[in-house]
Amino acid sequence: MKWLYNLTESFAVITGQRGGSIYKNKQTDKNNVILSILNMGCCFLLGIILTGCGQSLQGLSPVQPVDNVSVALMEQAQNPEQEVELPTIPAIELAKPLFDKHGLQIIGYRFEKAKVANTNDLTYMLAFSEYTHDLDKWNNFLSDWSDVQDQIELPSPGENTKKADVILLSDYPEAFDIHAKQRIASKTLDGITVSICYWRRADLDRKYNRGNAFSPFYEREAMNQGDKTDVFYVKITNNRNEYIIVDVKKCYLFDQGETVYYGLNFENLRDRFTDMTRVTGLYVKKGLEIARQILLEKRMSIVEKQVGLHRTGVQPGESVEGFLPFVQLKPNTVKLQVVLPIEKSPPPGGAQRYQTVEFIFPFTHDRGIRVAQPPPQRY
Repeated sequence: MKWLYNLTESFAVITGQRGGSIYKNKQTDKNNVILSILNMGCCFLLGIILTGCGQSLQGLSPVQPVDNVSVALMEQAQNPEQEVELPTIPAIELAKPLFDKHGLQIIGYRFEKAKVANTNDLTYMLAFSEYTHDLDKWNNFLSDWSDVQDQIELPSPGENTKKADVILLSDYPEAFDIHAKQRIASKTLDGITVSICYWRRADLDRKYNRGNAFSPFYEREAMNQGDKTDVFYVKITNNRNEYIIVDVKKCYLFDQGETVYYGLNFENLRDRFTDMTRVTGLYVKKGLEIARQILLEKRMSIVEKQVGLHRTGVQPGESVEGFLPFVQLKPNTVKLQVVLPIEKSPPPGGAQRYQTVEFIFPFTHDRGIRVAQPPPQRY
């Protein structure tokens, strides 16, 4: 104990705490030694806690699919006596029996308030990993769902017409050619299935920002928010008899403040490299070669040729997948929706026009997790 007392004595002298009435006698000295030790221990413990929190946040994704129901249920399970407000599930007496029949679980629901939720669009979030790679099961559920959906969408007295749909969540990474790092959200409309997941900057760097190539999504920390990207991985499966058309420049995100963030194509990524100083040569060339291999835009085939241009998309019975970058979200974003417009071609020889169906996926954004993300790295 004597060595610790001497150490604290030295610390008191250095910091200017020695002297005066504090050190009138040995008993007072001992009390101050104990207090100093406790203070140093508390500071050390606080540092460990803050470091641990930072490391845990670094491993999370700042953008995640909506899961408010599961979070509320978890809080309620941890503390049954605490008052936890569970989101209202509109028309649950119609929807839940069908979910139970097909082994689906409601784990999230996009909502504001019960009154508002019953008048606006309804999005049920479901979870069952098998459905991501077992299309027969998913199609059987959707066949039954189409009947219930009509009843749910009937307006009640005093309500506006509402639209209900379902989104499947899965933790099955092998559902994509490039295995997913985060949960996958899938939706099927008019014979078209779209699956999407978010990719963190650290995961993109670890996979593509290595060797003699820059990642196609490479960025510097000092860049402006409007010059950075948020990247999603998208898979589109066309089960229709006609081809579909996809233009990544028409895809966009919008947040709770109605700010719109548009999709970026290969030319935009090449311009980003040009605008960054000291990013030239072989690293850029290799990075752009990688972009041609992994971008959704470049992996789609030409489905329609016109004078002076061509349109890309997905042929009947085929699937196409790849990365789709957007302009990065503002730090104050809380809720966002990813909108992927897909144009359906009419049957050959028919007088029908092209029709567009919008795939909308709700996500949440956490500013604290975004700030805690590790800086750009090369591997």
